[in-house]
Amino acid sequence: MNKFYTIIMIIFFTTNMLTAKTGTYNREKLELVKIIKQQQILSQRIAKAYLYVKKNKSTERATQQLKESLDSFYKTYSTINSKTKSSQIRKIMSSIKKSSSDFKRLSKKSATDENVKEILTLSDTVLNKSKRVEQLLKKSLKKEAYLWTSKSGQQQVLIERIARYYIALQSNSKDKTIEKKLKSTIAEFSRNHERLMKNKSNTQSIKDKLNEVDRLWKRTNKLYSDKKISTIIFQATDKISKNMKKVGKLYSAVYK
Repeated sequence: MNKFYTIIMIIFFTTNMLTAKTGTYNREKLELVKIIKQQQILSQRIAKAYLYVKKNKSTERATQQLKESLDSFYKTYSTINSKTKSSQIRKIMSSIKKSSSDFKRLSKKSATDENVKEILTLSDTVLNKSKRVEQLLKKSLKKEAYLWTSKSGQQQVLIERIARYYIALQSNSKDKTIEKKLKSTIAEFSRNHERLMKNKSNTQSIKDKLNEVDRLWKRTNKLYSDKKISTIIFQATDKISKNMKKVGKLYSAVYK
């Protein structure tokens, strides 16, 4: 009887240890996904801030944001690189590292059509590479935890892209490609927002933050046709991004 009891207790404690280890592993991977999302956000924010600075729109805040984003971009790369042992991820991150120098080089140049095109292309290239890293991490995570945490981060990426396309379109109102991408990104943000609002797992704190985003988004979404309010767009999209970052943290707590 004692022997049987001992075996049961060993199985019990072993199972608990494995469960705890799996939980820790998932939390670490989810945290890494959040950092990858931050890299994606920064890739878009740098291009947005650059355009606002060079086009003399919301210059003081945009100048500060450009500097902070350039500094954070390299720090985020270093954090990701130190937290993974995957050779695939490290290879991708190595190419992203070079982009940090490219962003700094371009940030000092005037916003000629050629330089604007280059920084927009660079920000999209970094975004796509970061998405590849995210896909590699996604495979080992619980679906629900990944879905909602990732969706919150994606909204931050999209709102930065919207502001980026908006100021780029102001600079070149005849560029139909930018106009098309702006409309497409606005539509994607709206779809994601609706899906987030309907998530049955939302706590009251998450609902409150999403309601604030909803209020800001409805106001901001009506402003894109007016070319005199780029400063308001900059401020509003920043507020939306900050609120979505808080939503992401709240989801992390729900699905820990």
